[in-house]
Amino acid sequence: MFSENYARVALTTHDPPRYSRLVELFARSRPSLTGTAAAASAAGSLAKVAKLVQPHLEEVEARIAQQAAAFDPAIEGYVVYAVGSRGKRLRPLLTLLAGGATGGINSGHIDLAVIVELIHIATLMHDDVMDEAERRRAQPTANARWGNSLSVLLGDCLFAHALTLSTNFENADIGRAIARTAATVCSGEMIQTQRKFDLNLGVQDYLRIVEMKTGSLFSVAAELAAVITEADPGVVQRFKNFGFQIGTAYQIYDDCVDLAGNETATGKTLGTDLRKGKFTLPVLIFLRSASEFEREQCCQLVLEERVEEMIELLKNGATNGALNESIAAGSDLIREAQGGLDGIGSNPYAEALFFLGDALCEMFDQLRV
Repeated sequence: MFSENYARVALTTHDPPRYSRLVELFARSRPSLTGTAAAASAAGSLAKVAKLVQPHLEEVEARIAQQAAAFDPAIEGYVVYAVGSRGKRLRPLLTLLAGGATGGINSGHIDLAVIVELIHIATLMHDDVMDEAERRRAQPTANARWGNSLSVLLGDCLFAHALTLSTNFENADIGRAIARTAATVCSGEMIQTQRKFDLNLGVQDYLRIVEMKTGSLFSVAAELAAVITEADPGVVQRFKNFGFQIGTAYQIYDDCVDLAGNETATGKTLGTDLRKGKFTLPVLIFLRSASEFEREQCCQLVLEERVEEMIELLKNGATNGALNESIAAGSDLIREAQGGLDGIGSNPYAEALFFLGDALCEMFDQLRV
């Protein structure tokens, strides 16, 4: 195992002992569907969850599209392009379900859903520049169409606009929480970039980065949804933790997709993490138990951008199947999140949050080898 004895700054306010427990779960797995059956099941399950709040999601979608009009006419077209390629909208979905589960969806939840999605879209603009990605959501990325400089500035504009919108809440603490989260997301991305090609990166370091860049935005979406409905502090904390764990698990899923997904199915450029020296969970699990020869082989493949050969190493059962182990870890984290909902008053929205976890587990199942 690589040494992790270097100075660390506390990157989150969450309890560190949870990490060691999560690491212990890496060897676990569970029976699952695979291939086409899993893909169809996951898509259907996610659609069923979204159906409960579909009118609200459509309102969020319309509001996101309307935001382009707030920009100077000279750049309005770029914003239309950036926000127009509809993704899963998981963050708005989480926001709306958490609002419904804690007392009912209102206009504040729509506003929050728009803001967290705009922040997410802004991060995608920057990610695509750093990864030199050419496609996302089945269309050319902004940087592929207009170059890196314009794309970075477009991401900046979206960030600034989202934070401007966040100042409209009467409760100033909501705007502050959103601003802090945006800073956390950016810090997580910076730290990940700083640690590229770093063989001293460990699983716990990876998890902290993932929590910052993805877990934090899911977390604030669920937390503030409960704040808007004026839920009890204990309930707010439960939803904050739920969003945090679901978001962290989703980033693990996205990292696994980058290695084992299908570009036609995902609509985006894959293999970018390895090409850019970002060591994600499957790679770190492989390196943790690899022999010296296997580590050297891995590093050589990464440096030479031989992504397909590296993926085969991560799938190989003889090397403990690092990809499947990562999938099991993400699924277990989702189950932990679902367990945290125990004690929340039962209603259709709370049940849908639980089923959202099931749908994400089914998405993981698609990737099993």
